[in-house]
Amino acid sequence: MVSVVATPPETPLLPAPIQRDEVRRLLPPLDEQIDLVEETYRALARGAIEMPPKIGVHPRADAFLHAMPAYLRETDAVTLKWVSGFPDNPARGLPFISGVIIVNDADTGLPVAILDAAEITAARTAAASGVCIRAWAPEGWRRAAILGCGEQGRYHARMLRHLRPDAELVAFDPVPERVLELGSGVLAAAAPREAVDGAEVVVTAGPIVENPISPLTPEWLATGPRLLLPIDFDFYVSAASVDSADLFVSDDVPQFEAYREHGHFRGWKVPACSVGAALERGLTGGRVVACNLGIAALDAAFAHAVLERQRNRGERS
Repeated sequence: MVSVVATPPETPLLPAPIQRDEVRRLLPPLDEQIDLVEETYRALARGAIEMPPKIGVHPRADAFLHAMPAYLRETDAVTLKWVSGFPDNPARGLPFISGVIIVNDADTGLPVAILDAAEITAARTAAASGVCIRAWAPEGWRRAAILGCGEQGRYHARMLRHLRPDAELVAFDPVPERVLELGSGVLAAAAPREAVDGAEVVVTAGPIVENPISPLTPEWLATGPRLLLPIDFDFYVSAASVDSADLFVSDDVPQFEAYREHGHFRGWKVPACSVGAALERGLTGGRVVACNLGIAALDAAFAHAVLERQRNRGERS
Protein backbone atom coordinates (compact mmCIF):
# COMPACT_ATOMS: atom_id res chain seq x y z
CA MET A 1 0.00 0.00 0.00
CA VAL A 2 1.29 3.43 -0.91
CA SER A 3 0.59 6.17 1.60
CA VAL A 4 -0.39 9.54 0.24
CA VAL A 5 0.64 12.65 2.11
CA ALA A 6 -1.56 15.67 1.52
CA THR A 7 0.34 18.66 0.23
CA PRO A 8 -0.59 21.79 2.13
CA PRO A 9 -1.83 24.66 -0.01
CA GLU A 10 0.57 27.44 -0.81
CA THR A 11 0.64 30.04 1.95
CA PRO A 12 -1.42 33.07 0.88
CA LEU A 13 0.40 36.29 0.16
CA LEU A 14 0.52 38.73 3.05
CA PRO A 15 -2.06 41.53 2.83
CA ALA A 16 -0.95 44.97 1.72
CA PRO A 17 -0.26 47.23 4.72
CA ILE A 18 -2.78 49.91 5.61
CA GLN A 19 -0.72 53.08 5.87
CA ARG A 20 -0.99 55.68 8.62
CA ASP A 21 -3.05 58.22 6.68
CA GLU A 22 -5.67 55.59 5.89
CA VAL A 23 -5.69 54.35 9.49
CA ARG A 24 -6.29 57.94 10.61
CA ARG A 25 -9.25 58.30 8.21
CA LEU A 26 -10.77 55.04 9.44
CA LEU A 27 -10.52 55.69 13.18
CA PRO A 28 -13.84 56.40 14.92
CA PRO A 29 -14.59 59.88 16.34
CA LEU A 30 -13.02 60.84 19.66
CA ASP A 31 -16.10 60.10 21.79
CA GLU A 32 -16.27 56.61 20.31
CA GLN A 33 -12.54 56.14 20.89
CA ILE A 34 -12.98 56.98 24.58
CA ASP A 35 -15.94 54.61 24.86
CA LEU A 36 -13.96 51.87 23.10
CA VAL A 37 -11.09 52.23 25.58
CA GLU A 38 -13.45 52.10 28.55
CA GLU A 39 -15.21 49.01 27.18
CA THR A 40 -11.85 47.32 26.64
CA TYR A 41 -10.58 48.21 30.12
CA ARG A 42 -13.74 46.80 31.67
CA ALA A 43 -13.52 43.63 29.55
CA LEU A 44 -9.93 43.15 30.72
CA ALA A 45 -11.07 43.48 34.33
CA ARG A 46 -13.78 40.86 33.71
CA GLY A 47 -11.24 38.38 32.35
CA ALA A 48 -12.57 38.56 28.78
CA ILE A 49 -9.16 39.34 27.28
CA GLU A 50 -6.04 37.20 26.96
CA MET A 51 -3.02 39.49 27.14
CA PRO A 52 0.41 38.48 28.45
CA PRO A 53 2.83 41.19 29.56
CA LYS A 54 4.69 42.68 26.62
CA ILE A 55 8.20 41.40 25.95
CA GLY A 56 10.98 43.46 24.44
CA VAL A 57 14.57 43.96 23.46
CA HIS A 58 16.67 47.08 23.94
CA PRO A 59 19.41 47.43 21.30
CA ARG A 60 20.33 51.01 22.28
CA ALA A 61 20.18 53.03 25.49
CA ASP A 62 16.61 54.14 26.27
CA ALA A 63 15.39 52.46 23.05
CA PHE A 64 13.02 49.50 22.86
CA LEU A 65 11.24 47.09 20.56
CA HIS A 66 8.17 45.43 22.10
CA ALA A 67 5.96 42.54 21.04
CA MET A 68 2.37 43.01 22.24
CA PRO A 69 -0.15 40.22 21.55
CA ALA A 70 -3.80 40.25 22.62
CA TYR A 71 -6.99 38.28 22.08
CA LEU A 72 -10.36 39.93 22.67
CA ARG A 73 -12.89 37.16 23.25
CA GLU A 74 -15.99 39.34 22.93
CA THR A 75 -15.09 40.52 19.40
CA ASP A 76 -12.95 37.47 18.49
CA ALA A 77 -10.10 39.82 17.56
CA VAL A 78 -6.48 38.66 17.77
CA THR A 79 -3.53 40.93 17.01
CA LEU A 80 0.16 41.44 17.57
CA LYS A 81 1.79 44.85 17.69
CA TRP A 82 5.52 45.03 17.03
CA VAL A 83 6.46 48.56 18.06
CA SER A 84 9.70 50.45 18.57
CA GLY A 85 10.65 53.62 20.41
CA PHE A 86 14.02 55.20 19.59
CA PRO A 87 14.52 58.61 21.25
CA ASP A 88 17.33 59.71 18.90
CA ASN A 89 15.16 59.29 15.81
CA PRO A 90 13.62 62.80 15.73
CA ALA A 91 17.12 64.28 15.36
CA ARG A 92 17.49 62.01 12.31
CA GLY A 93 14.21 63.17 10.84
CA LEU A 94 12.58 59.86 11.80
CA PRO A 95 9.61 59.16 14.10
CA PHE A 96 10.28 58.28 17.73
CA ILE A 97 7.56 55.58 17.66
CA SER A 98 7.07 53.22 14.71
CA GLY A 99 5.67 49.76 14.20
CA VAL A 100 3.02 47.53 12.71
CA ILE A 101 -0.09 45.76 13.96
CA ILE A 102 -0.75 42.32 12.50
CA VAL A 103 -4.35 41.12 12.65
CA ASN A 104 -4.87 37.36 12.47
CA ASP A 105 -7.94 35.29 11.71
CA ALA A 106 -9.03 33.70 14.99
CA ASP A 107 -10.11 30.46 13.25
CA THR A 108 -7.03 29.80 11.14
CA GLY A 109 -4.31 32.02 12.59
CA LEU A 110 -3.57 33.42 9.13
CA PRO A 111 -2.68 37.12 8.95
CA VAL A 112 -5.56 39.07 7.40
CA ALA A 113 -4.38 42.67 7.83
CA ILE A 114 -1.27 44.69 8.55
CA LEU A 115 -1.72 48.23 9.85
CA ASP A 116 0.77 50.98 10.49
CA ALA A 117 0.84 51.19 14.30
CA ALA A 118 1.80 54.82 14.84
CA GLU A 119 -1.65 56.39 14.52
CA ILE A 120 -3.36 53.77 16.67
CA THR A 121 -0.64 54.04 19.32
CA ALA A 122 -1.02 57.82 19.52
CA ALA A 123 -4.82 57.82 19.40
CA ARG A 124 -5.48 55.01 21.89
CA THR A 125 -3.02 56.50 24.41
CA ALA A 126 -4.81 59.85 24.38
CA ALA A 127 -8.20 58.10 24.51
CA ALA A 128 -7.02 56.10 27.55
CA SER A 129 -6.25 59.39 29.27
CA GLY A 130 -9.69 60.59 28.14
CA VAL A 131 -11.31 57.71 30.02
CA CYS A 132 -9.42 58.66 33.18
CA ILE A 133 -10.25 62.35 32.80
CA ARG A 134 -13.91 61.50 32.34
CA ALA A 135 -13.86 59.31 35.45
CA TRP A 136 -11.55 61.16 37.86
CA ALA A 137 -10.94 64.77 36.88
CA PRO A 138 -12.64 67.25 39.22
CA GLU A 139 -16.12 68.17 38.07
CA GLY A 140 -15.99 71.35 36.02
CA TRP A 141 -12.18 71.32 35.74
CA ARG A 142 -10.86 74.42 34.01
CA ARG A 143 -7.06 74.14 33.71
CA ALA A 144 -4.85 71.35 32.39
CA ALA A 145 -1.10 71.09 31.96
CA ILE A 146 0.94 69.11 29.45
CA LEU A 147 4.63 68.47 30.10
CA GLY A 148 6.23 67.45 26.81
CA CYS A 149 4.99 68.61 23.41
CA GLY A 150 5.88 65.75 21.12
CA GLU A 151 3.32 63.57 19.39
CA GLN A 152 1.62 62.49 22.61
CA GLY A 153 1.49 66.10 23.74
CA ARG A 154 -0.30 67.01 20.51
CA TYR A 155 -2.80 64.16 20.73
CA HIS A 156 -3.49 64.90 24.39
CA ALA A 157 -4.03 68.59 23.67
CA ARG A 158 -6.66 67.57 21.11
CA MET A 159 -8.29 65.22 23.61
CA LEU A 160 -8.33 67.83 26.38
CA ARG A 161 -9.88 70.41 24.05
CA HIS A 162 -12.51 67.87 23.03
CA LEU A 163 -13.44 67.06 26.61
CA ARG A 164 -13.39 70.66 27.84
CA PRO A 165 -13.31 73.22 24.98
CA ASP A 166 -13.24 76.19 27.37
CA ALA A 167 -10.42 74.89 29.59
CA GLU A 168 -7.09 76.70 29.82
CA LEU A 169 -4.20 74.60 28.49
CA VAL A 170 -0.67 75.29 29.72
CA ALA A 171 2.33 73.42 28.34
CA PHE A 172 6.06 73.09 28.87
CA ASP A 173 8.72 71.63 26.62
CA PRO A 174 12.50 72.06 26.89
CA VAL A 175 12.32 73.24 23.27
CA PRO A 176 9.86 76.15 23.71
CA GLU A 177 8.94 76.31 20.00
CA ARG A 178 7.33 72.88 20.25
CA VAL A 179 4.53 74.30 22.41
CA LEU A 180 3.25 75.96 19.22
CA GLU A 181 2.65 72.49 17.78
CA LEU A 182 -0.17 71.95 20.29
CA GLY A 183 -2.29 74.51 18.46
CA SER A 184 -3.46 78.04 19.12
CA GLY A 185 -4.44 79.21 22.57
CA VAL A 186 -2.01 77.03 24.54
CA LEU A 187 -0.07 79.03 27.12
CA ALA A 188 3.66 78.34 27.22
CA ALA A 189 5.25 77.89 30.66
CA ALA A 190 8.88 78.70 31.31
CA ALA A 191 9.32 75.68 33.60
CA PRO A 192 7.46 72.44 34.36
CA ARG A 193 6.40 73.56 37.82
CA GLU A 194 4.93 76.76 36.43
CA ALA A 195 2.75 74.68 34.09
CA VAL A 196 1.58 72.37 36.87
CA ASP A 197 0.76 75.18 39.28
CA GLY A 198 -3.02 75.49 39.55
CA ALA A 199 -3.76 72.77 37.00
CA GLU A 200 -6.42 70.24 37.93
CA VAL A 201 -5.32 67.72 35.28
CA VAL A 202 -1.66 67.08 34.42
CA VAL A 203 -0.40 64.94 31.54
CA THR A 204 3.33 64.20 31.62
CA ALA A 205 4.57 63.22 28.17
CA GLY A 206 8.33 63.39 28.38
CA PRO A 207 10.67 60.66 27.15
CA ILE A 208 10.78 57.22 28.77
CA VAL A 209 14.34 56.81 30.05
CA GLU A 210 16.25 54.81 32.62
CA ASN A 211 16.98 56.43 36.00
CA PRO A 212 15.08 59.71 35.50
CA ILE A 213 15.27 62.57 37.98
CA SER A 214 11.45 62.68 38.45
CA PRO A 215 11.13 66.29 39.66
CA LEU A 216 7.36 66.38 40.26
CA THR A 217 7.21 66.07 44.04
CA PRO A 218 4.29 66.60 46.47
CA GLU A 219 5.37 70.22 46.91
CA TRP A 220 4.23 70.82 43.32
CA LEU A 221 0.77 69.61 44.20
CA ALA A 222 -0.11 72.17 46.86
CA THR A 223 -2.36 74.11 44.46
CA GLY A 224 -3.40 71.08 42.37
CA PRO A 225 -3.48 68.85 40.44
CA ARG A 226 -6.25 66.41 41.26
CA LEU A 227 -5.49 63.96 38.41
CA LEU A 228 -1.99 62.95 37.32
CA LEU A 229 -1.54 61.05 34.04
CA PRO A 230 2.12 60.01 33.74
CA ILE A 231 2.22 58.46 30.27
CA ASP A 232 6.02 58.86 30.35
CA PHE A 233 6.27 56.41 33.27
CA ASP A 234 8.45 57.99 35.97
CA PHE A 235 10.18 60.69 33.93
CA TYR A 236 8.38 63.57 35.67
CA VAL A 237 6.29 62.04 38.46
CA SER A 238 8.13 61.00 41.64
CA ALA A 239 7.37 58.08 43.93
CA ALA A 240 6.50 60.56 46.69
CA SER A 241 3.78 62.12 44.53
CA VAL A 242 2.30 58.69 43.89
CA ASP A 243 2.38 58.00 47.63
CA SER A 244 0.35 61.17 48.19
CA ALA A 245 -2.48 59.95 45.93
CA ASP A 246 -5.76 58.65 47.32
CA LEU A 247 -6.04 56.25 44.38
CA PHE A 248 -3.22 54.86 42.25
CA VAL A 249 -4.14 52.68 39.28
CA SER A 250 -2.50 51.35 36.15
CA ASP A 251 -3.97 50.00 32.95
CA ASP A 252 -2.21 46.67 33.57
CA VAL A 253 -0.80 45.84 37.00
CA PRO A 254 1.24 42.76 35.87
CA GLN A 255 2.82 44.91 33.17
CA PHE A 256 3.59 47.59 35.75
CA GLU A 257 5.37 44.98 37.88
CA ALA A 258 7.29 43.74 34.84
CA TYR A 259 8.55 47.26 34.20
CA ARG A 260 9.64 47.54 37.82
CA GLU A 261 11.81 44.45 37.29
CA HIS A 262 13.49 46.34 34.42
CA GLY A 263 14.32 49.31 36.64
CA HIS A 264 11.40 51.68 36.11
CA PHE A 265 9.17 53.03 38.90
CA ARG A 266 11.82 52.80 41.61
CA GLY A 267 10.20 53.33 45.01
CA TRP A 268 6.65 53.46 43.58
CA LYS A 269 3.98 51.59 45.47
CA VAL A 270 1.95 48.88 43.78
CA PRO A 271 -1.21 50.10 42.03
CA ALA A 272 -4.41 49.41 43.93
CA CYS A 273 -5.84 47.74 40.84
CA SER A 274 -6.22 48.19 37.11
CA VAL A 275 -8.07 51.14 35.59
CA GLY A 276 -10.76 48.73 34.40
CA ALA A 277 -11.21 47.22 37.84
CA ALA A 278 -11.41 50.68 39.41
CA LEU A 279 -14.11 51.66 36.91
CA GLU A 280 -16.02 48.44 37.53
CA ARG A 281 -15.87 48.97 41.30
CA GLY A 282 -16.57 52.71 41.20
CA LEU A 283 -13.34 53.64 42.99
CA THR A 284 -12.35 57.29 43.24
CA GLY A 285 -10.31 59.69 45.34
CA GLY A 286 -9.47 63.32 45.93
CA ARG A 287 -6.18 62.88 44.06
CA VAL A 288 -5.80 60.11 41.50
CA VAL A 289 -2.70 58.90 39.67
CA ALA A 290 -3.49 56.79 36.59
CA CYS A 291 -0.34 55.36 35.06
CA ASN A 292 -1.34 53.99 31.67
CA LEU A 293 1.55 52.02 30.20
CA GLY A 294 -0.08 51.23 26.87
CA ILE A 295 -1.65 47.80 26.48
CA ALA A 296 -2.02 45.43 23.54
CA ALA A 297 -5.75 45.04 24.16
CA LEU A 298 -6.33 48.66 23.13
CA ASP A 299 -4.29 48.19 19.96
CA ALA A 300 -6.41 45.14 19.16
CA ALA A 301 -9.67 47.00 19.83
CA PHE A 302 -8.66 49.98 17.69
CA ALA A 303 -7.35 47.78 14.86
CA HIS A 304 -10.62 45.83 14.91
CA ALA A 305 -12.59 49.09 14.77
CA VAL A 306 -10.52 50.33 11.82
CA LEU A 307 -11.08 47.13 9.86
CA GLU A 308 -14.81 47.14 10.64
CA ARG A 309 -15.13 50.70 9.37
CA GLN A 310 -13.10 49.84 6.27
CA ARG A 311 -15.35 46.84 5.62
CA ASN A 312 -18.53 48.89 6.11
CA ARG A 313 -17.32 51.63 3.79
CA GLY A 314 -16.49 49.01 1.16
CA GLU A 315 -19.96 47.52 1.42
CA ARG A 316 -21.57 50.93 0.93
CA SER A 317 -19.47 51.83 -2.11
